[in-house]
Amino acid sequence: MKDIKNLSIWVPKVDGGWGWIVVLGSFLVHVFADGIVYSFGILLNIFINEFNSNNAETSLIVGLLAGITLAVGPIASAFANKFGCRLTTIVGSMISTIGCLASLRAQSVQYLWISVGCIMGVGAGFMYCPAIIIVTVYFEKKRAMATGMAVCGAGVGTLVFAPLAAKAISIWGWHGAFYLYSVVLILCALCGATFRPLPFVKVDPNEEKNENKVTSQKNPLTDPDKLNGTISVKGFETKALLEKSSRPYLSEDALDFAVGNEHKQDVKKTKSLFDVSERPSVLESTGFLHIKDIFYTGSIASLKKSGNENFRSLTQLQSRKVTTVGSYGDTNNNDVDTEESNRMREIFRSINKILDLTLLADPVFLLFSISNFLTSIGFNAPLMFIPAHAENLNISQTNCAYLLSTFGAFNTLGRVMFGIISDKKLPTRFGKDVKRNRLWIYILSLCVCGTVTSFVFAYRSYASLLGYAAVFGLTISSYVCLTSVLLVDLLGLEKLTSAFGILLLFQGIATFVGPPVSGKLADMTGRSYDLTFVFCGVCLAISGVILFAIYPIQRRRLSSNDGVEEKS
Repeated sequence: MKDIKNLSIWVPKVDGGWGWIVVLGSFLVHVFADGIVYSFGILLNIFINEFNSNNAETSLIVGLLAGITLAVGPIASAFANKFGCRLTTIVGSMISTIGCLASLRAQSVQYLWISVGCIMGVGAGFMYCPAIIIVTVYFEKKRAMATGMAVCGAGVGTLVFAPLAAKAISIWGWHGAFYLYSVVLILCALCGATFRPLPFVKVDPNEEKNENKVTSQKNPLTDPDKLNGTISVKGFETKALLEKSSRPYLSEDALDFAVGNEHKQDVKKTKSLFDVSERPSVLESTGFLHIKDIFYTGSIASLKKSGNENFRSLTQLQSRKVTTVGSYGDTNNNDVDTEESNRMREIFRSINKILDLTLLADPVFLLFSISNFLTSIGFNAPLMFIPAHAENLNISQTNCAYLLSTFGAFNTLGRVMFGIISDKKLPTRFGKDVKRNRLWIYILSLCVCGTVTSFVFAYRSYASLLGYAAVFGLTISSYVCLTSVLLVDLLGLEKLTSAFGILLLFQGIATFVGPPVSGKLADMTGRSYDLTFVFCGVCLAISGVILFAIYPIQRRRLSSNDGVEEKS
């Protein structure tokens, strides 16, 4: 083995710089993509009249669109893990635009099921997950603020797109709304172009702080004993990367993630550090899905305070660029061929990692999943039917659009408000327990949201409907911004990736079911939406109430653990 001339340390640059451009790009993706979904309700009655359809069939368009967006989340995450957030988002933008343009030729609701529901849904799903993930990659200390700013785009999008779409419809008919949607979906590709790989900066090894050093006492790339098993960098592990008797090897996504394209060739040239003839086999993808807090949108500081010492901390992830005297030999072309043949296998491994169904054996997670399922049933249908309900009360289409805008404005306010409150101690009896506070805030918000939704039949004036839209937007925002934080509180950081992936699947199925069932109830009652809102409200309220059962489950678990410790 040749002598190593220089060993340079490369660490990721987070919490600033280009990261704020990434936040802006993510914000705009949410504005455009979520704004379209949440404001789609203004087209409901138009499609019913245009295609001689009913509420159940027409609402299935939104059910498919929103449901598939969420359900393909695990697949989109796996693709982003392999090909990067930038490319995945751009592909999603192109798919959504194709579906939107194809919708202009629609002659039936069934056609829109495919063009809007399926094609646009897949495209939106490929934009949604990368837009969240890329922000968590770029930010640590300021993550709560950065992700909060990004996801607020959903509320802003609803605020803006509802009146814009209504104006376009008044001028060009329903086709005008799709012209508008097509333009903004193309713009999502430009937003995705800002999602460049995390930049690494060179650091002098002699000045590196102890907290950022590799946990191993020896360099794993130069210590053969460290190659069989796990190569660890504090907070980041690559498990079973190498088979026994294989030489050090990094897959393409490991190189992309660790050093970026600009340094990848330098690492490739030094890949053969030992004179071992056997070719390595990559057993597991080494992209960001191995970062434990990748779906955590809360404050990293709260993870430290709660004792999660194994959180990822990107600043502790290091990449070592080796400069040598002479050549180590040419790269084995078979390595590249092998990697290409393993691409799909690695993607399926990533999906399997996200969808670890064994978590459903945990009663706390099962209960939270059922709650999330019910919340998702009741979440989208009110947005779909409130414009139609208002039209039944002889409220103009313009004012109906403002109902959705009111929802968007207060939903944005709620996301900011709950994001701030959820990390604070409260002046109550148990207010010092931040985790308990978060769960109570979540439960009470869902209960209030469900209650006010159940009584929509009593809101007969425009002012009362504006008030409902405001309360609904404010309270339902807790469901969006606290889910990943509560998963960590209830299950721990180790299970976050799998738990979040399963929840996306549950949410997708529930969102697919909710609008058509709600629409069927409206058809059964002569296009009156009173029973529809009662159904949605009951689902939302129950989703909050059943979470009170988490406390006795946790107490029983603690008691059983204490009993085991006493026996031992």
